[in-house]
Amino acid sequence: MTAIDFSVVVPFFNAGRFIERCALALLSQSYPADRFEILMVDNNSTDRSAHIVRKFDRISLLRETQQGSYVARNRGIQEARGEIVAFTDPDCVPRDNWLEQIGRAMTEPQIKVVLGDRQFATDTGILGMLAAYESALSARIFTEERVDCYYAHTNNMAVRTSFLKALGCFRALQRGADSLFMRRAVDQYGRSVVKYVPQAVVRHLEVATVRDYVEKKRIYGQVNQSRELATPNALPLGVRLELALRANRERRGSLAHAVGLLAVLAAGSIRFERERRQGGGNR
Repeated sequence: MTAIDFSVVVPFFNAGRFIERCALALLSQSYPADRFEILMVDNNSTDRSAHIVRKFDRISLLRETQQGSYVARNRGIQEARGEIVAFTDPDCVPRDNWLEQIGRAMTEPQIKVVLGDRQFATDTGILGMLAAYESALSARIFTEERVDCYYAHTNNMAVRTSFLKALGCFRALQRGADSLFMRRAVDQYGRSVVKYVPQAVVRHLEVATVRDYVEKKRIYGQVNQSRELATPNALPLGVRLELALRANRERRGSLAHAVGLLAVLAAGSIRFERERRQGGGNR
């Protein structure tokens, strides 16, 4: 039997709007087709998501009845035959060299966890600048000596299977179990086991407008209501401002674009802080 390098795990719940695009992107990877498998885990969908997945013979359809995306991911991990588990979400479209870029990073034996870059539904206007800003922010965070600011996102993340199982996979939480996993990893093994790879790109289709971006910040604020899940703000405002202005220059934005970008970032920060403070009793 041919050895499997990757098991791609995608949990889904009522993802009919996007899941076919995700599946086609995974099936179109430049990585040799006989060296990776795709496991999609139905988490009690009531729409056509599972029907769409069944159309693709190369995709294994699994089922997890306990509700929760991390529980569904753990179900995929149980069935994974690959040396590396690569995670994405059904509303994400990985670039065709996504697995290739992850595999290149994993040739370094000390690397156990890879995080990739996330673009939004469009690269134009303020939304494109926001994506450039978030990419620069991630790159900066993962060069910091402080590991308490590290986080994770399972819509673009890969972990060696043996490492996943050694750390106990994901906790059955509604949100934030990926960042808790990251925290366990760096607490026990240090920051050298983690690598941020901006060349490993997925496009997050769900973030299609500035409003979607701000709403995501509100959700992240809810996650940070809990002391256990909170990620300290390790980068000062001046650094974030510098990264935002750099994103504007890289996208060749005008002064009006720069003002708009800063206004959206401010709105997102306000939403984040408002939600986070509502959980002050848990901190």
